[in-house]
Amino acid sequence: MLARRSVDPRAPPRDFDALVDWFDQLSSNLVLLEEYPREDLGFAVAAFDAGVRQHIRSFALSDRSMRDPRSGPRELVVADHARFSVSLEQLRWSYRILESEDHGGHRQALGQYGRVLTEALRRHRRDERAYLSPPPGTSTEEIP
Repeated sequence: MLARRSVDPRAPPRDFDALVDWFDQLSSNLVLLEEYPREDLGFAVAAFDAGVRQHIRSFALSDRSMRDPRSGPRELVVADHARFSVSLEQLRWSYRILESEDHGGHRQALGQYGRVLTEALRRHRRDERAYLSPPPGTSTEEIP
């Protein structure tokens, strides 16, 4: 069952994992037909898009991600990043539909897509953390 928690669509967190949780809750509220101003939803979609794209860029520029010899897992993580770029296009497309015809069905569709995307991002983060975890016996560094 979906639980409704208050979410300010104009207050996205800076931390990536918190951003994913924030957008998931916002999306859940949309599925339940929470009445957010359309402009606030546009702001939220843009902020989420920017946060995911920043995450992708920061991983691509990470020295650690480039040096790691485990190419198979790295390829999976990088492939996820490419898929998420396409998913963000789809998210913005869903918002444009709502923007042109704002009604409950389009809001629910945007919310449902947001929930699917955030669940995929959570799975990805688990894979990414496992990939970036140092092998046993090596020093630990902050994971992006």
